[in-house]
Amino acid sequence: MAKSNPYQRNGYALLMHVFGFVLLLEWILPLRDVTDTANLYVFVVFLLISFSLSFLQILPLLSFFVHVGFMFYFIHILYMDGRFLSKDWFAYIVNDLKYNVNIIWAQDWVAMTGMFRSILLFILLWLVSYLVIYWILYRKQMLLFVIFTIAYVAILDTFTPYQGNEAIMRLIVVGLSIVGFVHLERLKEREGVYRSGKLLIGWGVPLIIFILLSATAGYFSPKAAPIWPDPVPFLKAIGNGDGSGTGGGVRKIGYGENDSRLGGPFVPDDSVVFQAELTRTHYWRVETKDIYTGKGWDSTDGERAELYRGRNDQVSWMSNEVPTDAYSATLTMEKTYPHINYPLGLTDIQVEEEGINFSINDSTEKIRTMDEDGDPIQLEEYRVNYHFPRYYIEALKGAQPGTGEESNEEFVERYTQLPDSLPDRVVGLAEEITGSFSSRFDKVNAVERYFRNNDFVYETTEVAVPTGDEDYVDQFLFETMQGYCDNFSTSMVALLRAVDIPARWVKGYTQGEFVDVTDTNTRLFEVTNNNAHSWVEVYYPEVGWVTYEPTSGFSNPYSFVYQSVEENTGETTEEDTIEQPEQPETDRNNIPELDPGEDEEAAGASGSKDGTWNLTDISWKPVALFVASLVAAGAVLFFGRNKWMPYYYILRYKGKKDEGTFNKAYPALLRQLHSIGLTRKEGQTLREYAKYIDDYYSTGDMQSLTARYERVLYRGDSSEQEWEKSVELWENLIKKTSS
Repeated sequence: MAKSNPYQRNGYALLMHVFGFVLLLEWILPLRDVTDTANLYVFVVFLLISFSLSFLQILPLLSFFVHVGFMFYFIHILYMDGRFLSKDWFAYIVNDLKYNVNIIWAQDWVAMTGMFRSILLFILLWLVSYLVIYWILYRKQMLLFVIFTIAYVAILDTFTPYQGNEAIMRLIVVGLSIVGFVHLERLKEREGVYRSGKLLIGWGVPLIIFILLSATAGYFSPKAAPIWPDPVPFLKAIGNGDGSGTGGGVRKIGYGENDSRLGGPFVPDDSVVFQAELTRTHYWRVETKDIYTGKGWDSTDGERAELYRGRNDQVSWMSNEVPTDAYSATLTMEKTYPHINYPLGLTDIQVEEEGINFSINDSTEKIRTMDEDGDPIQLEEYRVNYHFPRYYIEALKGAQPGTGEESNEEFVERYTQLPDSLPDRVVGLAEEITGSFSSRFDKVNAVERYFRNNDFVYETTEVAVPTGDEDYVDQFLFETMQGYCDNFSTSMVALLRAVDIPARWVKGYTQGEFVDVTDTNTRLFEVTNNNAHSWVEVYYPEVGWVTYEPTSGFSNPYSFVYQSVEENTGETTEEDTIEQPEQPETDRNNIPELDPGEDEEAAGASGSKDGTWNLTDISWKPVALFVASLVAAGAVLFFGRNKWMPYYYILRYKGKKDEGTFNKAYPALLRQLHSIGLTRKEGQTLREYAKYIDDYYSTGDMQSLTARYERVLYRGDSSEQEWEKSVELWENLIKKTSS
């Protein structure tokens, strides 16, 4: 770590803390528009607390506990019910941390829980706030960070819904002010000026006035039209192959009914399909298909049943034992179709028009809209009410094959169907992935995780089409390993069916892109053709159909939770705030939590058959965690040595009274002063250096201590007696180096 100078708690330090806080604030504010982060106020308050503690120069240990206390209190506000710091509270925290440690160990980063991600964000803000102050007041180098911040806001303003006009203005004022003041501090240090209140005012006031006038003039002055075209359409055009002659035969993304032949590239389509006003994000279902042909999907012929007055009394996706929460959403169609987009758990459909009838196909579960004569009709607006499920891991793990719907042989044959032409290596791979697990829940999660932990790539342009006798799934799993949602979802269904787990293919739309908050405190999402998507539903006896998301870059909107933890904490729902999804390629929301114990089950029994010990008997995960903890602790001690070394020297020398103590303690003080940046220049005498230190700290202690040390060194006075007189001066000085 670079050497540092302790700063005085004065007006300049306060101003730099305020500027640093505003600078970091510009990194936090865009999160509301470009990520699924909600309740930003807690992170802003935490950042304010961090800067306040830094300015007050609270003892490091006390500052640590204050940071940790506020961090977990905010976590409690965001994610928990019940009493803060209760026994159940600690149990929930520990279980969540254990789960996320396993997730990190498995390198399944997108599976981390929202609470753990919030903890990481708090820690990141804590560290960055320290670094900003370190760069401003210690290193006196801030230009590069200001440039990075401006570039960050400019990129978000260009490529995301975030509007950064005002942020850029604030950054120009604050950034130039910081750079100007930091430059002044470097000049003062170079010229040896330490008491300069008038200089600070004489430099700072004109600087701030000049910056404000320049920014104001720039804001209100007329501006020329853009010289360069908007880069977003340009980049999309390149991705689509426009003008290159390579785009022939490439389809546009969007919903279509014919899935008999999958594969091949497609280009994005930003056309808006509908807008949804809702309070909870989820996927939008259109239909399911159950017959895999080796090239694509077909569906069993089904019967159509009427949904009287839009009430769904025909299809149920989950048992009565699954806890649910009631929600509703209003859809306004931009592109009209004679069918309904609806969430899992649909209870009824409401429309204002008279004479609208609904019918559902009991095979595809596609809901069509008709007029009174039975002719297709396209609705422009309708409302759906539904029950949002909360899946308990205990129930999923306890599902017994052969019960529930699986007692019906026709049901099992239908949802475990595979073509006779399916290559044996697909079945072999499915058995290899799931062989170490006993419960269906662990098997399904192992298959889903297989796509995330291997070299599968989300790709929309260079996507192969199986020809001849090639199988669509086999080609993706063993040859290309790149494709889009259809490749991932179809392959997961085939792998599950290969080990006799009922599964089906579902298509519809993802959540879409967040647009705005409505007057009724709901959120408005815009769903385009780019959000067309396919995923997987797996059947669990006594639970029902459960959604899974194998596609790289996408996340499951439905959560898996432990019932025991939920009951202990009193928590009944996930966070009710809306998660804001990104574009399909980077869609990130909460995904199913995996069983923290499944990695242990996958590892199998340890030990050798002959009872001898070998390296394979060692559980390397605890060893690695222990080593990592030691490394982390060593890093903290090393980089924070300027804080604790003075107290080590005090403990070592203060109580001693032998002749050699003074001769050891004084050089230790010099080393500590050098380590914080108060270096002794070449050719500088001890007396000159002592005066430099006293000028810096506004004391006379260093000169008095040095005079006594020189009497011991040059006149041969008693080291023991001089040390007894000087120990208090020495202690005061060395303590200052840790402030």
